Amino acid sequence: MKKILFGLAVLAGVTNGNAQTSKNDWMLGGQFRLNTTDNNTAISFTPNAGVFIVDNLAVGGNFSLSYSKVGNTKNTFFGVGPFARYYFTTETQAVRPLVHGALNFTSQKYKNNLGSTTASGFNYFVGGGAAFFISKNVSIDALLGYDHTKLKDFSGSGGFAFNVGFQVFLLGEQVKGK
Repeated sequence: MKKILFGLAVLAGVTNGNAQTSKNDWMLGGQFRLNTTDNNTAISFTPNAGVFIVDNLAVGGNFSLSYSKVGNTKNTFFGVGPFARYYFTTETQAVRPLVHGALNFTSQKYKNNLGSTTASGFNYFVGGGAAFFISKNVSIDALLGYDHTKLKDFSGSGGFAFNVGFQVFLLGEQVKGK
């Protein structure tokens, strides 16, 4: 955990300006989840990158990788797709409310002692929350929303999800190298 916080501090130190949510600015970040219990392990990583097409509205892409093992059953998940995020307040506020939506096209592989099955489908998340700016260019994000997955030839499933992640904000000039 100390290494992650140190890395975020370094990223915040090499960028300058205020938290960028203006047109042509960029955001890079993602989420990481690790859950272990007796005979159960789950790990997932979801990076994203987006550009602000107008002030406070970013669109971009993300992909998800996850692996879980419960007893002898293993599940591998891959998803890729677009997202949109809107911030409701100005750059001078340390806590900024936001709404976020993402749609991923997915592929999942289930494997157990009886064999394996692969299925494709889609997953979407729609929710809201807040970005807590720990520096001028880095936020820790908390989102609560509805997460739903539907795979071909299987019933869909969904429920409420709580996600925590981070974002690094870059000026458009920083990304273009001007």
